[in-house]
This record gives sequence, structure tokens and C-alpha cells, in this order.
Amino acid sequence: MEKSSTMLFLLNLCIIFGTVVIRRCNATTYFVGDSSGWDISSDLESWTSGKRFSPGDVLMFQYSSTHSVYEVDKNNYQNCNSTDAIRTFTNGNTTVSLSKPGDRFFVCGNRLHCFAGMRLRVNVEGNGPSQAPVGSPQAAPAGILQPSSKQNNPATGVASSATRFNGSGSSGSMGIFVYLMVLAFPFIWSYLLINTFP
Repeated sequence: MEKSSTMLFLLNLCIIFGTVVIRRCNATTYFVGDSSGWDISSDLESWTSGKRFSPGDVLMFQYSSTHSVYEVDKNNYQNCNSTDAIRTFTNGNTTVSLSKPGDRFFVCGNRLHCFAGMRLRVNVEGNGPSQAPVGSPQAAPAGILQPSSKQNNPATGVASSATRFNGSGSSGSMGIFVYLMVLAFPFIWSYLLINTFP
């Protein structure tokens, strides 16, 4: 009796662990501005159209030394004011995690660049990793592209689109491996328990 309750507990634990792992695999990394990056030449206003941002997703800002990323509140976003920023980044390769629902606002620290379009509003929806809306274009895993409009960019490259666990490529292979291991774990554990403790 005790052996079966232990196995049931372990099975439930594996299911919970598997759910957490699978949800993490579904998080999306967005390269802001795609191959143009965080730059004055990027159409950042239309870049967000068709994208659904959710908690767990990540924004990658890649930019030259003439730019910066300031996270600001809505009022400062509308006025291109970076003097009272929430967070400031200047390293050329910035990662921002979208940890909770709500609007997030980003501007370039150069006010003229901001007024010229280097600002980004991201609406983080829901409470879990994003799923592409039905009928929306799916982001395909892409290789690393070197942006041609950047100089002095410390980043190694900019991918052309979002990356998501989708079962293809090397990240997809790793995701499938993790998924299969999570599914196989209860059976392996049960086998070991049955054959180890008579």
C-alpha cells in the first residue's frame, strides 16, 4: 500500500515538473526590430503588430554605441523623456524579461532618436507563455544575421525573428528530448523502485 502511494506521489511530481518545463520551452525570445535591431532605421511601431507578448517572454535589444535603452513609464514614453527612467541599458546587447502582464515602455536615451521613432510599447498579456494567434504568421527559427546598419555593435548578431520551441532545429531537438525525458521519468522511476525495493 505504501509503495503505491509513493509511486502516485512521484507520478504527480513528475507531471507538475513536466508542465513547468514545457511551459518554459514555449517562452518566446523577440529580437527587437528583427534584423535591423534597435535602430533609428527600424519601424518599431509596426514591429509589434501581430505579436503577442506574455509573461516569460524575453526582449533582446541589440544596438550600436550611439543608442541606449531606457525603460520608462507611459508619460515619459509619450514625451520621449528619459530623465526619470525605471531602468537604463547602454551595453549594446540588452535582455529584458517580461515577467508580468501590463504595458512596458522603452525609449532611446537620445531624445531626437526617440522622437524619430526609437521607442517601443509592449503590451504583455495573460499569465503564461505566448501562443501565436490563429492565422498569424509563425516565426521560423532563423540563423544569426549580422545587421548591416550597425557599427560598434558588441552583439554577435541579430536573429531575424522570434525563437520558440517548435520541434525543429537544434533548440527544437533539445525541447523534444526534455519532453520525452519528462514523460519517461515516471516509468523509469517506477521500474527502479520496484526492482530496488522488493
